[in-house]
Amino acid sequence: MAAKTKGKRHQKSVLASSDLNVKMAWLYYVEGFTQEEIARRLNISRVKVMRALAQAAADNIVVTTINTPSSEQVILERKLEEGFGLDSAIVVPAPLETDHLEKSIGHAVALYLDAQMKSGMTLAIGGGATMHASLAFMAQRTLENALVIGLVGSLPHSRWVNPSIVATKVAERLGVESYQITAPVVLDDAALRDRLWKQPMLQVVAQCAAEADIAVLTVGDLSPDSTIFRHGIVDPALIEPLKAQGAVANMLCYFVDAEGKLVDHEINDRVMAIDLETVSKVPQLILAAGGENKVEAIRAALKGMDANVLITDAETAKSLLTD
Repeated sequence: MAAKTKGKRHQKSVLASSDLNVKMAWLYYVEGFTQEEIARRLNISRVKVMRALAQAAADNIVVTTINTPSSEQVILERKLEEGFGLDSAIVVPAPLETDHLEKSIGHAVALYLDAQMKSGMTLAIGGGATMHASLAFMAQRTLENALVIGLVGSLPHSRWVNPSIVATKVAERLGVESYQITAPVVLDDAALRDRLWKQPMLQVVAQCAAEADIAVLTVGDLSPDSTIFRHGIVDPALIEPLKAQGAVANMLCYFVDAEGKLVDHEINDRVMAIDLETVSKVPQLILAAGGENKVEAIRAALKGMDANVLITDAETAKSLLTD
């Protein structure tokens, strides 16, 4: 699989993992990275790397191979990083019950944001079941001069699936303010959408999103069980017409083809969300998704968006690496 060519970024993401100590051991003993190189990629001191490697030996993690169940995940992470040109891949174990997949990936999203989100930073997020699941694991903090930006419009009812509610709750966990797109997710008129984006308040939201430091997107497929259709955000009757136009995935309620490009369907002109091109330019762009039904959708997202971090599960990772 050819590595994806990445566009220019303002900053490179810090290397992450499902098990960072094991990944350090893997990079050092298997791939031959020096301690200085590992420290630089992790943005930590060399002393911390030395201690982690010494502890790995003491704990019998390292013998002549990486001796831990986490090593399989790290192997998958490294293959994803190399195959898709990612700064980091985080692979979590596939849960025994598929109903727990969103919770497993949500847990990894929460851990990643706990480590990466600092005072002075802006976090932009979409909605989705995975982002909602991450809330249960997100540490309560109080950051300074930080913001959370909702990338998708609102729903008229206050269920968990409402993207603006998810953004608000994430902001509450971080102890910061949030900005919302105060308009329905899907409008009935494209001209109305264009007029709304000219409103000063919404232009502020769009500008904040364009200046975000981190963005987290989930990816949906085109099955009736997808969150966007299951909860009536978009009429399920549009599934077949969208497929006829080549759609295989949705991100921020926009529908894209296998190359990650917007399909020629009028609903894309009625979606009230920050455009995908703007989000793709965010310095740290994380895609979080898993499930066999989403493999084609995730591939499309990785092709269409300049993502540098993927959070997924082991079974999905194996399918993504099968070309």
